[in-house]
Amino acid sequence: MRHAILLACLSLSALSPAYAVDERYPDYAVRPGLAGEATVEGAPAPASLMLLWPESFRMLQPGVALRTGPVEGGVRIKAAVEAVAILVHAENPLACISLEELNRLYTEENPKWESGVPALPLAREAGPGEGDFFAEAVLRGAPFAPGVTRVARYSMLLDTIALAPGAIGYAPAGYRGDGVKALRVSDGGDCAAPSAATVWRAEYPLARFVYLRGGESEAGRAFLDYVLSQAGQRDAVIAGFYSLPYVFAAEERGKLGLD
Repeated sequence: MRHAILLACLSLSALSPAYAVDERYPDYAVRPGLAGEATVEGAPAPASLMLLWPESFRMLQPGVALRTGPVEGGVRIKAAVEAVAILVHAENPLACISLEELNRLYTEENPKWESGVPALPLAREAGPGEGDFFAEAVLRGAPFAPGVTRVARYSMLLDTIALAPGAIGYAPAGYRGDGVKALRVSDGGDCAAPSAATVWRAEYPLARFVYLRGGESEAGRAFLDYVLSQAGQRDAVIAGFYSLPYVFAAEERGKLGLD
């Protein structure tokens, strides 16, 4: 029941990108009787994935006591791809925005769009232990302006943008909502839309790998096996992320001796 509720909450505002997980990803093979303890660390640690992956794994391997936290040693693997979409009201005439302009909107007092309309920048309140990829990539160490509105959940952010023509916010690229559109983004060159293809080709500037560290025990190795399986990569898509290109996954599975 807890897993079903978690899936429903994650899926409420997220529409999965229109692509299937690479068929070369294997199905996860349940290890009968597997028991023990394992600790896994996400770096960066997107809260949604660090909830969904462990909960899904526990459903399959209930004998494993899985914890999340700092890990010394173990194996560090690429696990998924995080991309941040820049979202505005559907009737906003803007099609592309630069990282420089995003920096201005989030650090300037009382920012305005080029049309003179007041801008309403939104940011989700990061939880304990969470990083903020947008702040790292766009603000580059500068603080958010005091006028940036913080919201508790991405669903609230989407709802606010849909009601406020001057609003702008950011969310995992798989998140969408009625009355909201994603802008193309430029880092000084061509504009690129957030998509699996542009992320995998390194064309979209607000994207990075999600890493996990663990695998120091058989139980921990099984968890990383789950993450690098069809089901684990589908979890990533449900949470608004992109699956890891299989060429990388094959390397990571090799590190773990899984294939």
